[in-house]
Amino acid sequence: MSIKLASLSDAKEICRVQRCSWQHVYPQQLISDMFQALPFELHQQLWKQRLSSEQNQIWVLKTNGVQGFLMLEKQTPEIELAALYLQPDTIGKGWGRALLEKACQSAAMKEVYCWVMQDNQQAEGFYRHMGFQFSGEQRQVEFAGSYFVQKKAYLAADQRFF
Repeated sequence: MSIKLASLSDAKEICRVQRCSWQHVYPQQLISDMFQALPFELHQQLWKQRLSSEQNQIWVLKTNGVQGFLMLEKQTPEIELAALYLQPDTIGKGWGRALLEKACQSAAMKEVYCWVMQDNQQAEGFYRHMGFQFSGEQRQVEFAGSYFVQKKAYLAADQRFF
């Protein structure tokens, strides 16, 4: 297993991992709506744009191809953990923690925040285990005609368990 900064050539596999992860977490009808609203080619192009942006730092975890990825996005004055996805069959192997640890160490971050889907208990548990504190702040986001509630969580340097 290796963790490294992603390149443009990783866009297709990053897109594949994200879509597989969505299928693992969300109801089938929502997945159908999401995939119709965001065809694979368009989704891949969005990842190429993200990979080309100086605002983003994207890490990939590879064994035989990309098995997971993490994206940090510079927000003034904070850094957002904008994405952390793993292939569903790799969950529980410590690879999410490894990605988070590598990205935080390399970025020398003091504080990072993320938004977690309200009904994603597995993700919420992971972030709490990593030392994130949920602030109580929420937002509503729309995708493919559906609305979702997300909860905000912070990770300060002195709260990390790594």
